[in-house]
Amino acid sequence: MKDVNVIAKLADLQDVGYQNALLLHALVDLLESKGLLNKDELIGSMHELDAKLHHRIQQIVRLSPAPQEP
Repeated sequence: MKDVNVIAKLADLQDVGYQNALLLHALVDLLESKGLLNKDELIGSMHELDAKLHHRIQQIVRLSPAPQEP
């Protein structure tokens, strides 16, 4: 029964992910059609944010103590 619950939760997460992707795509299309955004700017911003987050994660990893072996 536990496996069924895990599979159901994964299916729910997949649906939420799909709905979020759909919403984001619709927002981008709407903003682009109104001339408030273009996809090149968005992609550039995504790459910049990704680089910043990756750098921050690396900083956190370096600050974390190494796992102790038993």
